Amino acid sequence: MSVRRYIDTTPLNMYLTPETPIYINRVSESFELAEHKHEFMEINYVGEGSGFHHIEGQTIPVAKGDMFFLPVGVSHVFRPAGAQPGRSHLIVYNCLFGSEFARMLSGFGGEYLDLVRCLDLHSWLHWKDRDGTFQRILSSMHEEFVRKRPDCRSLLQTEMTRSLIHMRRSLAGAAALENHAGADETLDQIIRLIRERAAEPLSISNLASLAGLSERQFRRRFIMRTGMNFTEFIHQLRIEACCKLLVSTNEKVSTIAYKAGYQDIKFFNRLFKKKTGMTPMQYRSMNINMDRRG
Repeated sequence: MSVRRYIDTTPLNMYLTPETPIYINRVSESFELAEHKHEFMEINYVGEGSGFHHIEGQTIPVAKGDMFFLPVGVSHVFRPAGAQPGRSHLIVYNCLFGSEFARMLSGFGGEYLDLVRCLDLHSWLHWKDRDGTFQRILSSMHEEFVRKRPDCRSLLQTEMTRSLIHMRRSLAGAAALENHAGADETLDQIIRLIRERAAEPLSISNLASLAGLSERQFRRRFIMRTGMNFTEFIHQLRIEACCKLLVSTNEKVSTIAYKAGYQDIKFFNRLFKKKTGMTPMQYRSMNINMDRRG
């Protein structure tokens, strides 16, 4: 006679309340947590490391960028690739939400009803974060949830809606563009490379060659993929990096500009003011003061 396993169910009210309709954490997975079910929906994002996701009797190898949507009642557990501490780790963001959030979306009507229908599933979903969009959204949500600044709940609901829109796009795109998956994946890989090496003097001709495209094709498809031309995209990444360093370090503006890839400090100062509406020192002062007040 076979023995039926008992799988514990995590109650909704352990994490979610009317005041907290969305809950997000960042967990270093281990072998301590048992396989379990939820009374709520969940989005999982593998942020670091590698391991396995045991879900409904299946074992799926996972690494950074793997994402899952779990409807109510799906049993699962994450495990790191190895049991030795320090040698193998698996960091997962877990975003929890229930029917109250779905009802809020329904109240807006129109296209929001399509998002709610997207959540009305009885099976789990798995897809890849190809361009880092979900990582940025969930990292921002986690920071807001931890810090609990004014209007935190409204911002979390907005970012949660945004993540669901991208989830639907990712899944629809995977189905609609199956024949072009190889080419799109190559371009996505190059965009990830650009994000990682934005401070370096990258050449469009070299990038186009890597993508197997002419420069004209690369420029056109790059705009279609990012909504910006190559130069605009590079400047946006560099200015974002500078903004973070201005607030998180005491380094000189010239040092920060150089680290971001700008050799001409006068050009950098003009560009920074054009992009942010203020000088680098004004940005540093304003954001540090706001952070202290927050």
